[in-house]
Parts: sequence; structure tokens; C-alpha cells
Amino acid sequence: MQRNKILCFFATIIIAAVTIYVVFRGGGVSFGQLAESIKEASVPGIILSCISMFGFIFFEGEALREIVFHMGYPTKHKDAFVYSAADIYFSAITPSASGGQPASAFFMIKDGMPATTVMAALLVNLIMYTLAVISIGVFAILAFPKIFLNFSVVCKIFIVSGIIVLSVLAIIFYLLLRKQEILKKLAVWLEAFLRKIHCVHAADRVQNKMEAALKDYANCVELIFHKKRVLWKAFLLNLLQRMSQIMVTLFTFFAIHGDLSKIWELFATQIYVVLGSNCVPIPGAIGVADYLMLSGYKELMSKSDAYHLEILSRGLSFYGCMMISMITVLVGYICLRKKEIRRDK
Repeated sequence: MQRNKILCFFATIIIAAVTIYVVFRGGGVSFGQLAESIKEASVPGIILSCISMFGFIFFEGEALREIVFHMGYPTKHKDAFVYSAADIYFSAITPSASGGQPASAFFMIKDGMPATTVMAALLVNLIMYTLAVISIGVFAILAFPKIFLNFSVVCKIFIVSGIIVLSVLAIIFYLLLRKQEILKKLAVWLEAFLRKIHCVHAADRVQNKMEAALKDYANCVELIFHKKRVLWKAFLLNLLQRMSQIMVTLFTFFAIHGDLSKIWELFATQIYVVLGSNCVPIPGAIGVADYLMLSGYKELMSKSDAYHLEILSRGLSFYGCMMISMITVLVGYICLRKKEIRRDK
């Protein structure tokens, strides 16, 4: 298992490196030209782009903080920031973003939250995140249908597939929350599987804890669904998180002195990029997101400007965000270890 994770990590690095190389070569952009573009960029625009990038991490953490607070577990802003950073970083380096929620769960459980509470909170947040993306997607389709039509056939397939994937995921997450018998069946299957492979001790643990865990989980779900205001707050915070990511591109466009009359079209284009990025189980949608961005940007500006915008905005919104998240997770883990050492003394 550990070996597979290491292989996936290096595969992600290779895909990212190839993507960056292709983008530079395809646009005829040199590192010197990029450096010159950054040098000539508006400082306020770059600062706003960086703030938006931080907002992408901050607002997810705040959504989780809001949910667990109403489950009876007050959480500090800095801890919530670590939960979000763990999700973002491990989602970026594991296939299908599969490591994000377990990484968040690790820190949340270490902070004293029961596993059932953590599972319910993460599922609620996933639903709100998915609904937020679908909502801005519906807005773009209704307000800017021509932008969608400007994309190539391949891009349209990506975007439509992304919408379908998001819709299916939203339904699955909701069923896992509201239909606890599904989880019970999964637990029973897990117990039978463990006994089949002669892991009797582990199977006994699953059997002994299953009923109590499912009951606690159901109580957490009922508690949160009876507080509609919390769900709305979580939805709005997830909406702000998505908007933060989109605004990185808009502020970067402002920073490189782009034509501001195109700003709304660029806004819609970036929404379609977000939708299409969800169609493939690749960390950070590396390659697909870049392809969608360049295809959309070329319809609004010169080829040179499109490549400069893609490189700079993608560098901040994904690679920069991933680096900040990695540092945050590392610092958070060190602080956690120090806290455990002090407690054990």
C-alpha cells in the first residue's frame, strides 16, 4: 500500500513536469519571457491573486469548523486551516484525490473528535462542496451559454462529463448520510471479508464496534440536518472557496494588464474549467485543467497572453496552493507531535 502511494506521488510529479514542459513549448514561452511578464505585472493584482489562493484553503477549513462546532466540537481557526491544507495537499498527490479526506480525518481525530463525527462532518462538507460547484456551473450555463459553445468538442465532453460526475457524487454522498443501512451493509461485508482472509481479530473489532459506531454516526447526521442554518453556512463557505480559486485567474489577468472588458467572459470560462476538471481521477486534474484553460483563454485573447495567463494563474492556484498546504501540514504535524510528547510526560 505504501509502495503504491509512493509510485502515485512520483507519477503525479512526472505528469506535472510533462504538462509544464508542454505548456511552455506549445506557447513558445521561455522562462525569460515568463520572468519578464512577472516583472511587468501589477503588484496589487499579484497580491490579490495570492490572497485568493489563501482563501481557497481558508474557506474550506471554515466550512469544516462550522460543521463540527455545531456537532459539539469547537475548533480554532488555525486548526481548521490545517484540516483544509491536509485535504488539498493529499488530494493533489493521490489518485482520484483519495488521500484528502483521510488526511483531514487524521488531524481531526488527533484533536479529539470521534471518528463517527469526523466522517459525518466530512461527508456533509463534500456534499456542500459538490453543490457549490454545480451551482456556479448552472449559473455559467444560464448566463454564458456562448462561452460553452466556444469550447472544442473535446472540451465540451470534459465539461459535460464533469457535471455528470459531480451530480452522481452528490447523490452518493447524500445516500451515505441519510441511508445508514448502506454503511451497515458495507460494514457487514467488511467483517465477512476479514474473516474470509483469516483476520479474525480485526473482524471481531468491526463486529463489536459496528452497532455503536453507526448509532453515533446517525445521531451526528440528524443533529446537523436539523440545523439548516449550518448547512447554508457550509454551502456559502464552500461557494467562497470555489470563487477564491476562480478569482486567482481574474486577478492574475488584471495583474498582467489584460483587457478588463473580457473579465466576465473569463469568469465564465474559468467556471467551465472547474466543471471539466472534475471529469478525470487525476490529482489536480493535471493536464486536463491546463488543456481546458488554454482552449478557453485562446478564445478571449492572443495566444501569447493565453499561455502567460495559464502559467501564472495555474502556478498560483494549484502549484503554489499545494506548496503552502504542504508546509502547513508539515508544521501542523510537528505541532501535533510536540503536543503529544508534552501530554505523555
